[in-house]
Amino acid sequence: MNASAAALPRENEVQSKIRKVRTFGRAARVVCSAFVGFGLVGSVVMLLLIAFGPIGPNPQLVPEIGLGDFYSVSKALFTSLQFKVLVSLTFGVVVGVWLTAVYQLYRLFGNLATGAIYTPENVRRVRYVGLLGLLATVLGIVIPGALVLAHGFIDASVPIDLDHLFPSFSQVLGNLISAGLILLASWIMDVGLYEKDHADELKRDAELVI
Repeated sequence: MNASAAALPRENEVQSKIRKVRTFGRAARVVCSAFVGFGLVGSVVMLLLIAFGPIGPNPQLVPEIGLGDFYSVSKALFTSLQFKVLVSLTFGVVVGVWLTAVYQLYRLFGNLATGAIYTPENVRRVRYVGLLGLLATVLGIVIPGALVLAHGFIDASVPIDLDHLFPSFSQVLGNLISAGLILLASWIMDVGLYEKDHADELKRDAELVI
């Protein structure tokens, strides 16, 4: 009786936490959906600005425009048709990585909303987010470098503000640490899931013996 009475409050506590996790999962999934929607709309607007922005020799007449957290360039780059194509492609790659990461989170929170919390799929989703974070950090360095290199061949007469083009060391370090922590969390989840499955297997074997 004592063991049963002690187990019941614990079971109620676990079920209460699962309900909270499911509620959080539903809310977070809605937020991810909003991020995807805003990201798609913003991407279309940005590509329209790139496509129909002015082409001319005077960069002072064109205001600066940002291209995300990883890098920013002057809209003077768009004074060349070749740069329009290059920036459109690189912008598409960056947005693609970002939207893929948000989609992984959307699927993860969708699983949590259904009560599927400790599963191999969730471990993979978290790992993918960490790897995409590392990829985004690398792109934040490679893409500005490619723009500088292309600038020398396409239109060397248009200046590039390198201070705004490359991310700062603190930004790169922060992104690397964040991605590393996410990958560490996925590894811990993977180990914990293995231990849980192993314990469940031992319990089933013991019940069969009895």
